[in-house]
Amino acid sequence: MKKHIREVMIDSRTRRYGLAAFSVHNAEMIDSVLSVSKKLSVPVLLQLGQKALQHLDMAVQVSICREFEKLYSIPVYLHLDHSRNLEQIRRAIEIGFDSVMYDGSALPWEQNVENTKQVVAMAKPYNTVVEAEIGKIAGVEDDISVRESDAYLTSPEEAKDFVDATGVDWLAVSIGTAHGWYKDTPQLDYPRIEAIRSAVSTPLVMHGGSGLSDQAFSDAIKAGISKINVDTELRRAFMGGLSDSLASGHAIEDLLYHFKLGRQSLTSLVREKLFVFGTQKF
Repeated sequence: MKKHIREVMIDSRTRRYGLAAFSVHNAEMIDSVLSVSKKLSVPVLLQLGQKALQHLDMAVQVSICREFEKLYSIPVYLHLDHSRNLEQIRRAIEIGFDSVMYDGSALPWEQNVENTKQVVAMAKPYNTVVEAEIGKIAGVEDDISVRESDAYLTSPEEAKDFVDATGVDWLAVSIGTAHGWYKDTPQLDYPRIEAIRSAVSTPLVMHGGSGLSDQAFSDAIKAGISKINVDTELRRAFMGGLSDSLASGHAIEDLLYHFKLGRQSLTSLVREKLFVFGTQKF
């Protein structure tokens, strides 16, 4: 029987491994991620972000994911990432997403709390999990951009206050990571992660992990991170494989041939991340 995604995240928090949340942009990426999940018998989250939803309608992408769930006979969990639109979130809940993220981190505290409470109330009848964010994570995620000068780290006190006020299920925190690819080596605040984990029972989410070392991921999970988003690295792997294939001299119009190398590169990265995050052990 398929476990609820809430159970999976509680398990990852309790047993200290990282639930991988892979951002997917087309059917090839969806299939590649799930093929690895099937082979390793480990759960993953498929994230649909704002650019992916501009590319293809939400209901169509959900249908694709659910068809692969039947094909592979594995639990497939769907997550709406970085939405600032309450109506988009409502639609995602109604058509069967397992979890949704409301991103009100750019808003004043009171408005972020109020909007997040609305999303939690909206999700409750469907038993849909809600993720929200406090603190500001620098960099660019889809169409959301935060300047480094505007970024700030999450404190344990505000994490507790926010969770108590909203009843949110998961909390994305700012602990020194950044969206996109790093120009300099990031300095993650591991004591801060530990302090936030001690302050709240809510599983913690890391955004902006692309390019971190394996050791940094491992240390963040040990400190208290339970879900890790992977986006930029996935796109780089897929497009890097396509680029290599196109450079091979094979006929440029042979679309499926070139997709094959892109998918191989992607599946290799997905497998690697599942081992790094400790998911594969369970």
